[in-house]
Amino acid sequence: MTASSVCEMGTDNIRHLIFMAGRWRYKPSARMKPHGFKFTTLSKGNVIGGKNHPTAEDKARAIGLNEEWDRIRNGEAISRPRWPSGSVGEAYDRVLKLRSAARATKGEKRNKDQDSRDDWIRAWKWLGPAFGDVNPMTIEPEHFLRLDPASGKPKGLIPKIEEKVSVTERHRVIKVWRALWVQMAAMNYTRGKVDPSLAIANSAAAPRQQIWLEGEVVRLCKRAWRMGYKGLAALMAAAWDSQLSPIDLRSLTTWQRADDLHGAIFALARAKTNRPAAGSLGKRATRLLDAYIASLRFELLPNAPIFRTRGSGTTAKGGKPHQPAPYTKNKLGFDFRVVRAAEFGPDETRQLADMRRSGTVEATAGGASAHAISTKMANTLAASNRLQQTYNPVNIATVRDVDANRREGRAKLRKNKPGRKV
Repeated sequence: MTASSVCEMGTDNIRHLIFMAGRWRYKPSARMKPHGFKFTTLSKGNVIGGKNHPTAEDKARAIGLNEEWDRIRNGEAISRPRWPSGSVGEAYDRVLKLRSAARATKGEKRNKDQDSRDDWIRAWKWLGPAFGDVNPMTIEPEHFLRLDPASGKPKGLIPKIEEKVSVTERHRVIKVWRALWVQMAAMNYTRGKVDPSLAIANSAAAPRQQIWLEGEVVRLCKRAWRMGYKGLAALMAAAWDSQLSPIDLRSLTTWQRADDLHGAIFALARAKTNRPAAGSLGKRATRLLDAYIASLRFELLPNAPIFRTRGSGTTAKGGKPHQPAPYTKNKLGFDFRVVRAAEFGPDETRQLADMRRSGTVEATAGGASAHAISTKMANTLAASNRLQQTYNPVNIATVRDVDANRREGRAKLRKNKPGRKV
């Protein structure tokens, strides 16, 4: 039976064609999705005799997809492309492969944590559903922002992201879109068309300004230890002294550790930038770290993550206790919020990552230069160029100098009794 003959039969049921939330949609089965079939929204259809009916175009589209699936499952055809030819999705896949190839030429490898923090992959969760199967030549500024004539409220991708997540997330997504458009232009997908998002400003949200004070972090560590979150207590102490990000702290191992007269030092490559860093700890944080490692009921292997959850406290078969799991991103955030609320109440909103900024405030108040702080944090705070990166690599002396500057700045901040804003 041809598609045209079925389209004329208004009473026939077509596989995977459903009416949902006011529109006709094509809903592929779980078996079809790995072969490139996607949930597709069609038209509103027609209302005849008080009942909803799909249009001829909706039927033809569904029948064509079903026929394609029949050929695939009968072995007559291979899987359909993930995205239509010339679409934004096709260009995005090509760009990801080029980025992977560029990393491979440098010998870089990625793990799951790094993939989860990749702005391109994160932004595609919004861009894919909106533009994945769309020809970029048909995209206009109104797809990003417009006024709904009925309600007078803003509609489009931008207000959708801001409403469901945040202004920061919107800023990130549009930045990735603009970078993707440049790549699409280079691959001749846009044929000279100007990026439609440029008609709308992509202003960044105000940066976070919250900081912790040393005494508050000490209270958090003590509270966590007493509540049984010993791994979290040691991790927070390490976060305060080292100024490493949570993702870097979660991956620290004893194999990366060395010690000098001032305490422990961890040599690592930062997860986000892959730049070499030295995470230095003071004597007090080192003692807490050693006490935590000694409290573990199992031998910590040199390449195993140090900081772990509380564990179940139960015993497995054979009399061996269950090993507490290494901290994940979500579990670390959850446990930190529990301890934070126990010590400072449910209205406290400061984050573990704010300790990184707090150290910079202390070091700056103590007279540390931007370049020294950049060396300590392994970032581009000093906007150093390639020669500076080449001829001024991370060194322990500079890192320890920043630690000393932090102690001087800490003393000044205590006298001035600052608030939590920078």
